[in-house]
Amino acid sequence: MSKITVTLDATKLRNLVQKREFDAKDGTKMQVQEVKFELVPVKEPKIIFEGNGYKLQKTHFASVIQTKEEREAQAETIFIGEGITTLWDQKEQIFTATPVSQGDEEPDDLPF
Repeated sequence: MSKITVTLDATKLRNLVQKREFDAKDGTKMQVQEVKFELVPVKEPKIIFEGNGYKLQKTHFASVIQTKEEREAQAETIFIGEGITTLWDQKEQIFTATPVSQGDEEPDDLPF
């Protein structure tokens, strides 16, 4: 089992907040403030902590979404955070069964 925890730089996020309006199902106008970003997997994950039955591995980075023009101009990527994956150790449990005795014992008389 694993999970990803994303940490974002709040100072950079303030500049990325966008307002959007939409009509709700009941017809009222709704306004939300949101931040859109890309969560991209890194080429080579890096273990940053290991112990106590789990590992923390840097597996993603968060960046500002670039426009087509920015990509074509090869503008520098603005990094706003990182993704850390928690990997829990899967220790295999081994169970042993004790065989039932094969002696010449007579079963007890049961009342039913």
